[in-house]
Amino acid sequence: MENKNHWYDGKFYDIFVAPNQDAAFKNVLKLIGNESVVLDAGCGTGRFTRHIIENCKRIDAIDLSERNIKIAKKNFPEEKYPNVKFHHKGIETFLADTDTRYDFALMSYVIHEVGEKHRINILKQLAERCEYIILVDYLIPRPKGMMNFLNGIVEFVAGKEHYTNFKSYERNNGLHGLIESAGLTLESEILNNPPTSHIVKVRK
Repeated sequence: MENKNHWYDGKFYDIFVAPNQDAAFKNVLKLIGNESVVLDAGCGTGRFTRHIIENCKRIDAIDLSERNIKIAKKNFPEEKYPNVKFHHKGIETFLADTDTRYDFALMSYVIHEVGEKHRINILKQLAERCEYIILVDYLIPRPKGMMNFLNGIVEFVAGKEHYTNFKSYERNNGLHGLIESAGLTLESEILNNPPTSHIVKVRK
C-alpha cells in the first residue's frame, strides 16, 4: 500500500491545518443534499466529516497518509459513527476495490498537490462513479494580498514535489483549467469566499 506522509500530517495537521478549511466547508454544505452518499477523497484527519456526519447516509473517507487516517479513526470511532468509514488508500485503488456509486465526491485542497497528468485522470475516474464532484482549492489567478502571500509560503514549505505541483496547478489555470482538460461540466462555483479559495461543483 502506498503511504504518503507529509511532515505536518497527524496531530499537527488536525490542530493547526484542518480548522482553516471550516469556512469553505460551510459553503460546501450548501451544495450537498441530505441523506447523500459521499466520498471524501483526501480526507486528512476527518475535518469535513465533522460538518456533514449528521446529514449524510454514508461517508467513505480516504487518505494516503497513514498518520492522518489514524487520527481520523480516533476522532470518529466506528462504534459511535457507523455511517463513516476511513480508508488508508489512494483514490484509484479505492475505486477499484468498491462498486459503490456516490452522490458527491469532495476533494478539498488536494488536487493542487497531485501531478499534472495524474490529477486529470483522477477527476475522470471520479466522474464515472460520482453524480457530482466538489473541488475546493486555490483561486487562480491568485488574488493579491497578505493571504495569498501566506498561501505561497505554506505551499513552499510543504516540500519540493508539493510546491512543483502547486505551481503547475497555477500555471494551468487552476480549477477552470482542470475542468476543461477533464471534459467536465461546471454546475456552480463560489469565488473568493473564503478569501483566495475557489469552490466548484462539477459533473460528467
